Amino acid sequence: MNHFNTMFCLGCHLLYDCDTGETMSDLAAKIPVTETSNPLTVDIDISTSYELVNLLHRCDSQIFEGWDPYKSNNIFSEQLIFNLQKVSERVFDILKKKSPACESVVFSGCGTSGRIGFLTARSFNNLLTNIDFKPCCEYIIAGDDKALLTSQEAPEDSPQAGVKALQQVCKKKKRVVYIGISCGLSAPFVAGQLLYCMEHLDVFTPVLLGFNPVEQARTQAIEGWSETFLSVVEKLVDAQHAGKGFIINPILGPEAITGSSRMKGGTATKFLLEIIMLNALRQLTSTLEPEDVADEGAQQALSADGAIRCTHLLRMYEEVCKDTYPQALSEGLHKVIDWAGGSLNAGGHVYYLGIDDTGLLGLVDASECPPTFGAEVSDVRGFVFGGYTTLGNKEGDLVIKSFPPVQELVPIIDKMQQSYEHSQQDSKLEIGASHFSGAVYHSLGPSDLVIFLTSSGSELDACMKMLAQMVCCKCSQVVVLACYRDINDTKEDILSQYFPKVVRIRIPTTQYIRSFMEEKDKKMSWFDLLGVHAARRFASELSCKLLLNAISTGAHIQKGKVYHNLMVDLKLSNSKLFRRGIEIVKSLATCSEDTALNAVLRALYGTNVVSEELRKVAVSEHTRVGSFKPKVIPTSIILASKSCLIHEAMEILLKFPVIRTALAQLCAVTSPPMVQFPP
Repeated sequence: MNHFNTMFCLGCHLLYDCDTGETMSDLAAKIPVTETSNPLTVDIDISTSYELVNLLHRCDSQIFEGWDPYKSNNIFSEQLIFNLQKVSERVFDILKKKSPACESVVFSGCGTSGRIGFLTARSFNNLLTNIDFKPCCEYIIAGDDKALLTSQEAPEDSPQAGVKALQQVCKKKKRVVYIGISCGLSAPFVAGQLLYCMEHLDVFTPVLLGFNPVEQARTQAIEGWSETFLSVVEKLVDAQHAGKGFIINPILGPEAITGSSRMKGGTATKFLLEIIMLNALRQLTSTLEPEDVADEGAQQALSADGAIRCTHLLRMYEEVCKDTYPQALSEGLHKVIDWAGGSLNAGGHVYYLGIDDTGLLGLVDASECPPTFGAEVSDVRGFVFGGYTTLGNKEGDLVIKSFPPVQELVPIIDKMQQSYEHSQQDSKLEIGASHFSGAVYHSLGPSDLVIFLTSSGSELDACMKMLAQMVCCKCSQVVVLACYRDINDTKEDILSQYFPKVVRIRIPTTQYIRSFMEEKDKKMSWFDLLGVHAARRFASELSCKLLLNAISTGAHIQKGKVYHNLMVDLKLSNSKLFRRGIEIVKSLATCSEDTALNAVLRALYGTNVVSEELRKVAVSEHTRVGSFKPKVIPTSIILASKSCLIHEAMEILLKFPVIRTALAQLCAVTSPPMVQFPP
């Protein structure tokens, strides 16, 4: 591959390679869409918070409108909806058997993808329990349950770890619908599982969910493995042609923050999984089931009806994305973003406190900030009422699990015991609101921001009321985000009695849910109640996710973590991020790839000279160090831009902490480059 010296012209929005003369159109087939910079947001780092919300709105609109040059592969394309329906039918076959010991639906992914898979499995297991069906949904996340709350990205690079996790979950299963989620078609963890599924098609129906064209799947060699993600996808294409596997890969367009798949990618992952599962549940109460229809034409008509139902749900989620941002601006979300940015810049913190599913979304958003922005775990933290009981993860309370055996604590002297207990209080695995009220509350200061999360304006948990009153006595920046499940709730709204700032979101979804539920000559069933409630809840959750993403993204932009629309202070915790870091340095410092690599290694190991031995070290060792080393990429940019020693680069960053300001001082940048990352 040629080393691209890519530049971006702000005036004409044209990507241009200075060495080869290739334009954006020429490079389109080479650059994965999910790693491409979005021209809409090239100045998001200098936008006001109000403008930022509008930019996020415009970017999310591309999810449903499509993105050139892949508009034919948009989320409403016939092939995508056909695949959604076909996967729903396979899930329906699992559900109706009521035999989770033998049959399961498995959601698997890394980072955000794995967390959303977990939330989906949790939600639908609860639904199945409510209708006297046995829960049959399983989740797998690279790094196990700790990865639900903290960054555990290194396991993402191991296909062998993925296979081992899948084998453990599916032991003795006779039939499994496996849904592997990799937004960029790049995670080796998922690739290993997909290949294993295709080697055992008598048991597995493999499904890949991602947001790049199949030809843009990662081609790089995977350490310790003979396959690439692309070679696995090519095998899955063959399986799909044979009706034994499926690829769901609508093109959503580039992320607002380049490569930040937690945003568009996370949003689409959430609602596509929910559509598959809701449609499967709907078929459980349908007057006609696929195997009851002997005529092939009638079966096709039944599938067509299911596809129409999928479309109704897609329209519902489109309405959520369309209405959430304008309502949020009218409610003052931009002011909340300014509060959050001010808190981080003043050394304060942003805390999320929520109930049930909305609280879990707060946990997810907080967990994404360290790997995305290179933030400290304490900068943005999430807590949920009920703690691990509410979370409902397989491994249970991870704080208790992390304690050493009792016999190891007995000989510890009192001072060490106190130190140990204090470290546990500050554990990043503490998620209960009780921990917040007991350990965090007393340290609240004027620069902290506390955000409560709820889905009702008329019903407020007694514990939340009490905690809100306590927090308001210590902290002036307190807000509640209320994403209503029922916009027709006529009960008195009591939120203003407890919170100085309220952001209310009410999305009209009834018409879409009614269209999804309709079936001629159908009798009333359990799904007419639970299905409507679930669809409303999922719509509310999506609104909440969009608000939380906007707040945490805006806050970190204001802290200087983003240059134009590029995350430049990321942690090099896996091979994908290591390569992305090199490309960032290469583009922003306008240097060769070799110079960029040299600068990254100098910053990573704190050395002025990179030896041949260091250059030969495995990427896995670099990512091990990079998981803990702060400000590697900002320092690397300085080193690659100016001939200086490592300590001089660090001093420059202390003087000019905002990257754009530092680069302007050093390089007099007038026309910013635009990074394009390799697959």
